[in-house]
Amino acid sequence: MRSNIDILSHSWDALGSKWLLAIGLCLLHVVVSGAVSSFGFGLGTLLVGGALSFGFNRTMVQIYRGETPALETYFDGFRHFLPTLVAYLILGVATMIGFVLLIIPGIIVALGLSQVYFVMQDRPELGVEGSLKESWRLTWTNGNMLKVLGMAFLAMFVVIGGALALGVGLFIAIPLVSVMSAGLYEEIRLNDPDQGRVDFV
Repeated sequence: MRSNIDILSHSWDALGSKWLLAIGLCLLHVVVSGAVSSFGFGLGTLLVGGALSFGFNRTMVQIYRGETPALETYFDGFRHFLPTLVAYLILGVATMIGFVLLIIPGIIVALGLSQVYFVMQDRPELGVEGSLKESWRLTWTNGNMLKVLGMAFLAMFVVIGGALALGVGLFIAIPLVSVMSAGLYEEIRLNDPDQGRVDFV
């Protein structure tokens, strides 16, 4: 399995000629997410946050895999609206309860369920409950939690570095971190002894 630094390096290489596309997708995600958040005092985010996260993550994992996502791929989550909505609500409630219980449980839950939208893309037959369990298995049961936590810290440092570069560096840091997150999923999945590579459906 690639180390987190190797995932960063591979993500940089995978972006290659796709930097403008990745930056555009990140800006699109920020604009659309911001727009829907203004509806109904956050009700818009509650309703479509899952679909948007699904589509955005899908474009990033495609880039990591050496593919070129189409613009409409960003909206793929709306073809799976109900499952992504349910997953979003469960993630939000579970994480909130965890943070109420002295923060650490919230971090554990958030990291353990961080792969849900990726799993939902590759294994839609699992459904919401199965995808949540699979995310937990890939991170906790397979002993990858420290790797996931380490990637979170590495991503934080990349974003801080981008912010310190007069803010302009964020246009590089955010797409890079997004592809790194997808790469983390790809690496722990491909090195899972119980599951081989599964193409998008």
